[in-house]
Amino acid sequence: MKMHLFKITGVILISIIASCTNVQTKRSSYIVDVDLGNAISLKEEASSIEAMCLNDSLSEHFPGDMTKVKWTGNSILVLDSWKYPGLYQYDSEGLLINSFTNRGNGPGEFVRVVDFNVTSSGIILLDTYSESQRLFLDKNLSFLYKKDAEKQSSHFFQEESKDGGVWYDRGNVAYGENKNKLVYEKDEKKKTVLSVPGEIENVTFASYNAFAGIANDTVLYLPAVEPRIYKCYDGKAEVFCDLNFGDLWPDFSGVDKSNPLELMRRIVDEGKIYSTNIVSDGNDFAISFFCKEKCYIMLFRYPEKEPYKLLYADKNIIESIGNLVCMKDGCLVFGKPGKLLKFGIKMK
Repeated sequence: MKMHLFKITGVILISIIASCTNVQTKRSSYIVDVDLGNAISLKEEASSIEAMCLNDSLSEHFPGDMTKVKWTGNSILVLDSWKYPGLYQYDSEGLLINSFTNRGNGPGEFVRVVDFNVTSSGIILLDTYSESQRLFLDKNLSFLYKKDAEKQSSHFFQEESKDGGVWYDRGNVAYGENKNKLVYEKDEKKKTVLSVPGEIENVTFASYNAFAGIANDTVLYLPAVEPRIYKCYDGKAEVFCDLNFGDLWPDFSGVDKSNPLELMRRIVDEGKIYSTNIVSDGNDFAISFFCKEKCYIMLFRYPEKEPYKLLYADKNIIESIGNLVCMKDGCLVFGKPGKLLKFGIKMK
């Protein structure tokens, strides 16, 4: 059964529509002031939309959630970390052609897959549970081998170069003695690049992606619960820019951290910013976040530090198109199970 790819220009129709020295974390000399009142509707700024239906084949598995999406060659990879966990591979027309959904503790199985990276040699999954591991697959999703990974990592980025290292993001998990936040591993040696700031230990909210690759193993890092972007390269990180949201950014000083879910509810109820995400395509990258039932998207072109667009989509639009899952050909791609929508954005 073939999927259908069609293109719509103009107005969006809702009917078609988810161990070394630490770097100092002081504010950078470059601060981006973000005024949400200046955001422009995604509907108004869309120059085109391409809608793709993702069709199941005879497989018994089908993703019920889109944690991460990536185009690779002539195929599309979709990670579902929650509902029907696994990695799903579609052809360029949206037909499901393969999947890796082997759950368990065996050599070729995973317990809780949370992220994946694509390199020239294959695909790498991050399985984080009691003992975190990376699962290496070939381009057809056949299992090859496992390697240990940084414990309690929630995201990772595998550098592309042959002798490249791997970055791990542990969020703000600081239970016990491990206060590492950003860890870099190369040649089987690990070093702490950033530690968890004391005022936000064990505080977090949903963070879809923390890393966005740019070029030549340069990685942009958007940590959860911190309004700043880091530029990571050569095993070190420096603040790229700070984001000033004013009083819309949650104040975590003196808060009760014993119930993270209740804290998240309070942040949402107070109309503060929550649920951050970063995606990229070449030198184009985007940051998205939620605030007061709207999704906001800041578009950048590296190495520029000022966004060239600030967009928003209201609750009804997001419920219809899903969340921002990736960028492709300079376009924003939104998705929900069974559907991807690629939005072309008007330039300046």
